Amino acid sequence: MKKIGLLILWGLWLSGIIQAQSSMHVVILGDSNTFIGGDQCDKPQGWNKWFKDFAKPLSCRSYARSGATWTHTPKTTYDIEENTGVLSDNNVIYNQVNRLLKETDESKTQPTPDLILIMAGTNDLWFADKRPEPLAKYIRQNCETLATAFPKARIILITPPPFTKVPMLAQHQAAADIEQCAQTMHLSVIRLDQATQLLPAKKLIRRGYSKDGVHTTEKGAKVLGRYIYKQVQELLQH
Repeated sequence: MKKIGLLILWGLWLSGIIQAQSSMHVVILGDSNTFIGGDQCDKPQGWNKWFKDFAKPLSCRSYARSGATWTHTPKTTYDIEENTGVLSDNNVIYNQVNRLLKETDESKTQPTPDLILIMAGTNDLWFADKRPEPLAKYIRQNCETLATAFPKARIILITPPPFTKVPMLAQHQAAADIEQCAQTMHLSVIRLDQATQLLPAKKLIRRGYSKDGVHTTEKGAKVLGRYIYKQVQELLQH
């Protein structure tokens, strides 16, 4: 009995170590489907709330903004305060990165991230006439900045979830471009466009996953958050 008790205690101690090792500070950048989950990742309409619930990280902070794009315009400048909720010159991932850098390096209000998730590209696709430049240039620019600032952080790119405003062929192509860029930079990527059985674009509204064909409902967000959590767990094991 004493040996069994010791084995149980050892098992509990070991599981505690494993849990502690897997705990991390998470930062998320992105557009509206992340923004609706709240800066503290606590609003159920956003996938990041459910990801946080499943992953149970030490901290989880979102810098996402509705209407944000990977790509800039010729007028884009450093602006970490703007929160328009729509497309604008400065509503870009670049300024989310800048805000993260400022809060981490200067004000010390944000812990140094161990994991950085970036889900963006929906608006680059949806409003391609206003963001005609290729994604790769801006993905590379932002990820190089993050990798330099946080060399120990794992950066994972997440392609846009299926939505109804753009043909799936275009969504697949954009996701492939993001994946190619990630591979070139030796980053991990989660292809949500390939999860069409999970979130079928043509049935998003009918199945209650979305009200407008783009943004998740609570039901859709939970499905998406669980899927991303599982994908991240697999990637972190390699």
